[in-house]
Formats: sequence, C-alpha cells, structure tokens
Amino acid sequence: MLMNTILFVDDEQNILSFLKRLLHNEPWKLFFAGGGQEGFDILDKEEVDLVISDVQMPEMDGIVFMRQVKERYPHIVRIFMSGHADRSAVAKALSEGCAQQILSKPCNEAELKEVIHDALQQTAELKKKNTGLQKVINSLSSLSPMPETYLEIKKCLSHINTVSTECLAEIIEQDASVSAELLRWANSSFFGQMHKVDTIERALMILGMDIIEGLILSHAVFGQLSSDQQKVQGFSLKAFQTHSLACAILSKLLVTKLAHMDPKDADRAFTAGLLHDVGKLVEQRYLTEKFIVAVDAAHENKTLLVDAEYQILETTHEEIGRHLAEWWSMPSFLVNTIRWHHNPKMCKADQPVVQAVHMADVLVQKFGIGESGNFRVPIADKAYMEFFEILEEDLPSIKEAVIYYLS
Repeated sequence: MLMNTILFVDDEQNILSFLKRLLHNEPWKLFFAGGGQEGFDILDKEEVDLVISDVQMPEMDGIVFMRQVKERYPHIVRIFMSGHADRSAVAKALSEGCAQQILSKPCNEAELKEVIHDALQQTAELKKKNTGLQKVINSLSSLSPMPETYLEIKKCLSHINTVSTECLAEIIEQDASVSAELLRWANSSFFGQMHKVDTIERALMILGMDIIEGLILSHAVFGQLSSDQQKVQGFSLKAFQTHSLACAILSKLLVTKLAHMDPKDADRAFTAGLLHDVGKLVEQRYLTEKFIVAVDAAHENKTLLVDAEYQILETTHEEIGRHLAEWWSMPSFLVNTIRWHHNPKMCKADQPVVQAVHMADVLVQKFGIGESGNFRVPIADKAYMEFFEILEEDLPSIKEAVIYYLS
C-alpha cells in the first residue's frame, strides 16, 4: 500500500517543528518547506497528495503559492492554515478555488488530524475511480467553503440555546435572495400557513431550524453550481429544479404520513429531496462534454442517466455528489441520501430519509413533474410502496398534492 505524502509550507520554523512532533507517528510521508519556492522544489520531485500552507509568508505569500499549485498540480488537495488577520484575503482566494478548506492558526491538534484523514480518504477513493475525475474534483472552485450567510447561520444554529431568533433573522436579512426564498416557503400552503408572513423572524418560527438550514444550504449549493451553466439539450436546469422541489415536497409528505417516523426525519427528507441530484449540477458545469454524451446516450438508448454516466464517466452523479457533500461537511443524512438514493438497500444509516427520497424520486418521474435527465422512468419497488403504505389508486391524489404545493 502506497504511503500518502503531505507537504507543509510555513515560514515559521516553530510551526513546522510543532507539526513534525505532532504527526511523526502518523502513517504519512511528510515534507516541510519554509516558503513557496522551496515548496515547488519539493513538488517538482515528489508525488504529493496534500498541501497545507500558511497564508502570510514573505517573498511568495500562501495565496500566490496555492494559486500556482492549483494551476500546475490540479490533482493535489489544498488546505490553508490562516490566522484571523488573513480572513478577508483568504475568503477571496477560497472563492477562486485556491484551496478546498481552511484551518485556523494556531490549529486544534485533533481537528488538524481529522481534516487530514478525511482529505486523504477522499483522495484515495477518487483514485480508485479514475485520475481524471480526481483532477476535476480537486480543481473545482465551487468546492470552497459555503457562502458567508450559510456559515454564519450554521454557527448560530450550533449555539441556538444562547442565540435569539432576532439575531438569526438579522444575519439572514443581509442576503436578499436567501430572505426571499425563506419568505416564499413560509407563505406556502405546504407549511400550513394561512396568514401573511412578512418578516424573517416570523418565518423562522413557522419553518423551524432544520428546514431553515436546509433551505439556505440548498440555495447556496444551487447558487454556486448553477451559475454560468452551459445549456445541455435534454437537460433543462429549470425542469431539473422543478424535479428537485417536487422530490423535496413528496419526501416530506411520505415521512409525515407514517406515525412511527421521527418528525425530524420529515424535515431532513425535505432537504435531502432538494439536494439528492446535486452531482448532476457538478457534471453539467465541470464535465460538460462528457455529460452531454451521457445525456445523449440515455436519450438514444431510452435508459436511466445513471447507467449512461457509468459508461461514459466511469462514475455517477451519486458518487460525485457525495464527494461534494463531504467536502462541504454536509450532515450525514445528506451524504448518504446523495450517494444511495438510487439504491437505498445499500445504505446502512439514515434509512427512513434515504428510502423516502428514493420513493419520491421514482414517483415524481412517474408523474412527469420536472426532468432529471432520465429517458426511462425507474420502476417503483413494491417493498417501498408497501413500506410507505402507497396503493396504485393513491397515485393520482399524491400527484395532485405535489402539483398543488409546487404552485
């Protein structure tokens, strides 16, 4: 088994010495450089899997260094170590995709090891697929941390017992498009609202924190991945979004109707329904030519897109989406749903959510609501029909409900 190789770049020798002591027992080959040029000398000679660099360095700062690493070695995973004073510069660099993650400096020892383990594990899994996919994943500028609004909300939600809804509302109101999205859902009949909701604070109380976080996450993901998309014949972005919304609505309805289900799973199913096909957005934006071939093949052969993807890309939107979800540290129920929504029997965790999204995905396509790139409707598994207590004669009323809540 080949040993993973990590390069640390920092002009402070005491930091490099600390890292050597901290990681000397780990099963990794470690290199240390005191600056950018020394780092490139190592990169030119060694097969490096991961680069972790300081931001503020003399001669060549970390942002310039990482930008060049991305251009010259796009397959290498890149992580910044940054002090508080570097934050504004780092935010810009992250938006350009110079690095996929950021660690605070001085760093927490446990967090550093966990981030390294996760990054190397994902790199190893990508290598098993193909090098081309690994290069694409590691080059994606969209794999930078989430937009500031989502990060601020997530931070607030982690301290929800000490943060008021008024404070949370003030953060959300700074983003007009997010505010509009939340108010639209808060005023929808789907959440049972009969009176006009015209403030974010009121929307927070109606929707609940799980739904709020899910909607903001979905808004951020679609915003980053759907901008500047090249049109693909047979794959309409507008119809795809309709499919995703319909899956979210039906997933929540399916879980809600079963009395023995955890109510939280209904909200999770809604979010998972919104994001289950996020891998297709990655394919359309960053693997456009091959995605076009896959869509054409699915059309010509009247087959599922996932089957055509595997033939053309040697991977699927499920696998690509899962890597995206892990890079963005999405909750496990989302990671599992994105990865296993076509084959829920393979998933050992978060089964109610994964199963609900699978069933919703099949039924929404059967109903002809929106599009997802498939040119054959998947067959509904009778076992899941029975689990969610769905009879054939129920389907027209279920379709009617989904269309009603979409309007």
